[in-house]
Amino acid sequence: MNPLDAIAIAAEVFAWLTLPIGIVLLSIGLARRGWSRRYVATKAVVAAADAHEVTLRWFGDGGAVHEMRAEPSAQAATVGDARTVWVHPSRPDEARVDDPSHDGRILTTLGWILSGTGVVAVVLSTLLPLL
Repeated sequence: MNPLDAIAIAAEVFAWLTLPIGIVLLSIGLARRGWSRRYVATKAVVAAADAHEVTLRWFGDGGAVHEMRAEPSAQAATVGDARTVWVHPSRPDEARVDDPSHDGRILTTLGWILSGTGVVAVVLSTLLPLL
């Protein structure tokens, strides 16, 4: 057996492992990124604050008032402070206090890396036996 043939077999096994996993992670990450792009930033007001939780209120579509409880941030919250919350159009009653622009970024990056590695392994496993 030629050493290039052994490397080609190892590359093919590596391609079978990395390419499907990479494609799955990439599709999940892209779906999550698409979902998180729909969040809309809005201003909320601190309605009540104590050491353990903060109550935030904001206006939704049609003038409806929504309320949520959140853990206090690093900044001391006092009643009347404005905070930015992100609201998804399909769930206006639930808001996020963290920025959703980072959702799915790790899955997408890992998916690109594994898919790219799998494609390179497919090319190697195809071309090495021809040499």
